[in-house]
Amino acid sequence: MWGCRLSAVSARPDGAVVVLGLGSNSAPERHLLWALAALAQDFAPLRLATPVLGPDTLHGGADYVNWVCACVTDWPAERLRSRLQALEQACRRQKGAVVTLDVDLLYFADVDGVRCHRQCLEPYWLAGLAQLLPEARAEPGGASFAERWRAVQALGGSLALRPWQGGLGMA
Repeated sequence: MWGCRLSAVSARPDGAVVVLGLGSNSAPERHLLWALAALAQDFAPLRLATPVLGPDTLHGGADYVNWVCACVTDWPAERLRSRLQALEQACRRQKGAVVTLDVDLLYFADVDGVRCHRQCLEPYWLAGLAQLLPEARAEPGGASFAERWRAVQALGGSLALRPWQGGLGMA
């Protein structure tokens, strides 16, 4: 279900709208697919953006695959963060040039409001956010994720990103 939009952006009576960013530059096909399968056990159905491949701009390591997914959950943010950390630990997550699995809580909208990760506007995450939640905003009155993504593209900031094929049979 590539590029499906979440039907509602605002908080819903059945839970929070959550967007996660999964990244890996070490055996990404194995680690990302394992993580998505684990997340689907807790949060199905997941909506998946098109995964992108881009350079490691922080450590100069191998290219990263970044994959954005969204779901609705009744879990509070802290419980969700604990689950995400457990997934990273299960993949023996290390900080540095080689990252088996990094999972960030990019966007969390519940009845208390919207909270966004400090990196949610980076092009490698913004591409997926614009696919899944095009009209949502990182801050009230700010540009939507789709508007921000179009601006990044217009300035050439998306040139280093390309769709990741990863042996998944994606066209």
